[in-house]
Amino acid sequence: MSDLFTKDLGWKLASVALAVVIWVTVFQYRRGTVEAGPTRENTYGDLPVVVFSAAADARAYHIAPDTVSVKVRGSDDVMNVLQGSQIRPFVDLTGIESAKDFRLPVNVSLPKGVTLVDVDPPWIGVLAPRH
Repeated sequence: MSDLFTKDLGWKLASVALAVVIWVTVFQYRRGTVEAGPTRENTYGDLPVVVFSAAADARAYHIAPDTVSVKVRGSDDVMNVLQGSQIRPFVDLTGIESAKDFRLPVNVSLPKGVTLVDVDPPWIGVLAPRH
């Protein structure tokens, strides 16, 4: 039984050390401390919010506010060519059954290589149509 632990002890220790190195690398990468290069944050204000609803939904919802400010992060190469028109904030009303006023989170569609940092305001008030 003692041979189970001592046999190939060098390989076992090397395997544990390699596993620790891989774990630390992945953990730090996921936390954002390992970066591929210099990054920059930009804020784009007064971006119009698009309302997605089912095609069969003839109700005319109104949203307030209808514009948001979006802060994004990306590499210098990406941020140098990024334009506000490539950032698309939206609210999704598909499947909404409520006839009352409510709030929905703002979603943002971004180009590849761009990360969302913040949306202001993060929620949009949806005003149901009045009959």
